[in-house]
Amino acid sequence: MKVLRWLLTVGGILLLLMGIVIVGYTFTTLPPMANMRRPVQIAMQPRADGVTRLAVIGDFGVNNQAEADVASLVAGWQPDAVLTVGDNNYPDGRAETIDANIGKYYAAFIYPYRGAYGSGASSNRFFPALGNHDWRTTQGAPPLPYPSLNYFELPGNERYYDVTIGPVHLFVVDSDPHEPDGIEVTSLQADWLRNALKDSTAPWRIVAMHHPPYSSSTTHGSTPALQWPYADWGATAVLAGHDHTYERILRNGIVYFVNGIGGADLYPLGPPVAGSQIRFNADYGAMLIEATTQVMTYTLTTRTGAIQDVYVQRAADYPPPAAPLHSDISMRVTGSENDAEESQTTHQVTLTSTDLEFVSDPAHPGEMQLVGMRFTDVSVPPGYPIQRAYLELTVDETADQATSLVFVGEASDAALPFQAQTNNLSARPRTSARVAWNEVPAWTVVGAHWRSPDLAPIIQEIVDRPGWQPGNPLVLLVEGSGRRTAKAFDGDPTAAPQLTVELNLPHHLFIPLTQHP
Repeated sequence: MKVLRWLLTVGGILLLLMGIVIVGYTFTTLPPMANMRRPVQIAMQPRADGVTRLAVIGDFGVNNQAEADVASLVAGWQPDAVLTVGDNNYPDGRAETIDANIGKYYAAFIYPYRGAYGSGASSNRFFPALGNHDWRTTQGAPPLPYPSLNYFELPGNERYYDVTIGPVHLFVVDSDPHEPDGIEVTSLQADWLRNALKDSTAPWRIVAMHHPPYSSSTTHGSTPALQWPYADWGATAVLAGHDHTYERILRNGIVYFVNGIGGADLYPLGPPVAGSQIRFNADYGAMLIEATTQVMTYTLTTRTGAIQDVYVQRAADYPPPAAPLHSDISMRVTGSENDAEESQTTHQVTLTSTDLEFVSDPAHPGEMQLVGMRFTDVSVPPGYPIQRAYLELTVDETADQATSLVFVGEASDAALPFQAQTNNLSARPRTSARVAWNEVPAWTVVGAHWRSPDLAPIIQEIVDRPGWQPGNPLVLLVEGSGRRTAKAFDGDPTAAPQLTVELNLPHHLFIPLTQHP
């Protein structure tokens, strides 16, 4: 049954804020699959000079002399808090190494601290981001990095969260591809960040993660999946590590830092990426952030005390973004004729399968499939700008083999239903826009939901067609390699593939939201 309603969202979805007052900082987080933020408020003791000091370290947990030197530098600053940008526990994130790699040097900032290196702090002042090395030891379903999660007590799901320290609102993102809530701009985690940034009233809004959106190092380099529109969402800076270098990059209206010189072996630099301002990889060090309500200064200092970079921001130049008006249009596959699989060998089409195998069928080893999904009543105005679009799939079978998928649309004004005829999918005209989903994460929990990368270029090409009308159907086709198995309409109509299209609206426009159960 189609439900039609008019939606006008001013400043995003209204959230019920539930809080507890303790003593210290302000935490908010989104637990997995949750839709509510639960802030915890802690009062910070103000400094006499009114300056909040935050130390930033990255790629440090190796228990060597370089880490000891950087830790001594940080301790000398007497910071209000220490932020890490990941790889806290080399080499494999194991419980046996975590205290010697972290607590030995930073126990004075950790609460509650249960390790062997002192009594710890009276309230927590250590806020780590997870890195790829921290994710190497996991357990459970979905697999999670429990050595790290058990060592610290952080808010919510502890993998991504936010904390307000004086005038600085810090958002810690889990950038590892194994994160169950995703790392694409369409992911649940990205939704959390966008909404949390929008709700923030702090003068400074810093996003921290491990994998750098942009980097000039030849070892890892830039991470396209993490190139989210941080400035548009309201962030004032993005901090990362992963590459064991230091770099400051001005890009897309925001400053990006790579700060991975906390102790692990240093990496080489390659040709500078666009916007690169300062690069350094000659020694180990840390960053000190000093913030008032009006000015924030970032200073990179080596372990010998040599200052390598200073960057200053003024709050007047970074006002919070205007609250957007947006509409989300969601529609699910309805009917056997609206999802299909075509063998790439025989080109026979199946309409009544209880699942959709993207894209290899274990019943026919070595045979790949073209998968099609048709969505009806797509209420997008002709030519209207699309901000995001994504496909949500529900796991039908667990799988962890290497899988990469490519999405394309049918280039037609009103795509016809699928038919059990040879080549019915492959013969359809295709959009020039294509979207790759490389290295699809393992699907480890039946019934879990996974979102595709941003499909906006494909949907935009379809609704830009001269003959497109609101309410027309459209088709998405998927091919590639490997296997991930999702629910199909004939297996569970309530868990069939769902397409969501997000539009930014001018203030005078209302858009109907169409949803199918």
